[in-house]
Amino acid sequence: MANAIASSRTIIYARSKDGESEFRVGWVDAELKIFALRHGDGEQVGRVDREGRVFRQMSRDERELGTVTPGGRITSHGLFEGGDLGWVDPDGVVVQGGLILGEEEVGRVEGLHPAEAAAALLLLFLPDQAEADKRMAR
Repeated sequence: MANAIASSRTIIYARSKDGESEFRVGWVDAELKIFALRHGDGEQVGRVDREGRVFRQMSRDERELGTVTPGGRITSHGLFEGGDLGWVDPDGVVVQGGLILGEEEVGRVEGLHPAEAAAALLLLFLPDQAEADKRMAR
């Protein structure tokens, strides 16, 4: 049973700032729910609907963050960072980049839903990490 659960998850890994290592940040399950790894377990933090819209779970509702195409192109609805955000390569490498940003490998995904997992990395996990880094620098 545990293997069936694990195999239905698409695991999300983020690269460290120095690019030398990577760490597991969460997963997308078979129902396209996004989970963050918390204390060895998972907490649902969002979802992807069948149209490719990515939502963040808020305390009382949810907010749409962006979209992902079946081919793995990710766009953001962000006010200042809206537009093309990146993509996932066929081998699962997640690349952040667009017209303004340079291209950078920021993580990888493993499993049956690579486009949705890449969108979770670019739209949820990396912005959350950047915000946490900003708070730590204060």
